Amino acid sequence: MRGHRDLRWVCFAAVVAALIAALVPWDFVRLLAALPLAVFLPGYAITAAAFGSQRLDPQRLAMLALLCGLSLLCLGGIVLNFLPGGLRTVTWALLLLLVVLATARAAALRRGKPEGRASGWTHPRLRGADVACVALAAVLAVGALVFAYTPLPASKAVGYTALWMLPAKSAADPALKVGVISAEQGRRHYRLEARVGENGKPKRYHLTLDPDEQRVIEVPVGRRAGKRARVVVSLYGSERPHRLYRRVTTWTAGSQPGEG
Repeated sequence: MRGHRDLRWVCFAAVVAALIAALVPWDFVRLLAALPLAVFLPGYAITAAAFGSQRLDPQRLAMLALLCGLSLLCLGGIVLNFLPGGLRTVTWALLLLLVVLATARAAALRRGKPEGRASGWTHPRLRGADVACVALAAVLAVGALVFAYTPLPASKAVGYTALWMLPAKSAADPALKVGVISAEQGRRHYRLEARVGENGKPKRYHLTLDPDEQRVIEVPVGRRAGKRARVVVSLYGSERPHRLYRRVTTWTAGSQPGEG
């Protein structure tokens, strides 16, 4: 790329931005480096390779570079999703860097050897309105990325609680395993009732679970030689203690499994 000063600067900036985005531990610094690498630099190199020695005015060049960069992000996400590395910061930085280097090399070959001064995008004369629009676009882009990476409270999100049960392993170990998994937005209190047989006295358990917490309880069912009994486990929440929330059923050893 000798003689093509703009392509050299694009490649140098892409290398520096990729290293910062992949190696620097501070998120804000990585975000500032990833912004030009993800949006402008690949689009500029792709546009330069597409038009070769044909010169474009700054406004059209900026628009095409932005559109090509955004299109590359969409296609690159699909490609990385099927590769072993997946969608990670390192794979994104490597992909964008390779695209910049490859397309910049293609642009240099299409331009050929420069005659006289270096070829590429000459310094434009920017008006005050142009500078203001570019600055506003940069601020909006950075704000959008910061907003996308900022976790927000989900006050209106609806959580749920899961109830599961595993039957006894054998007649020698007749205990059942019952699990409660909370995917609620806050701490919740529960009442668990396990009944063995139609006339059996229910065993009650009181649970308190935080979000993403699971509790496993062993429910003894006893040995019933030659007999089978239905086991019903019911879950009630503290907000509506008399309204059934979840229920699972099974049968003691030696019987056919019932509905769950």
